[in-house]
Amino acid sequence: MGWLLGYTFGSIAASYIVVRIFDFLIGGAVDSATSAARGIVFINTWTAITVKAGMRDLTKSARNLRLKNLVVKNKLDALIDDEQTITNSKEY
Repeated sequence: MGWLLGYTFGSIAASYIVVRIFDFLIGGAVDSATSAARGIVFINTWTAITVKAGMRDLTKSARNLRLKNLVVKNKLDALIDDEQTITNSKEY
């Protein structure tokens, strides 16, 4: 659960900073469109950061799975080669 809290707090902090930058660029104009835009900017920033972190973790998991599959394949190939060697030696 610690990883989830880290991503959540990081996303909130980055989203807050982006909204503050948005407010600075807009110049403090206050109307309903600006308020809606602030919410949209906050949600989009939060989503982008969370998705990026999730994709990074998914990529890491996929690499680990491929590595484990390669290890198992090599072990199976070694067993098959040993079995063929034993079978061939019995024929002679």
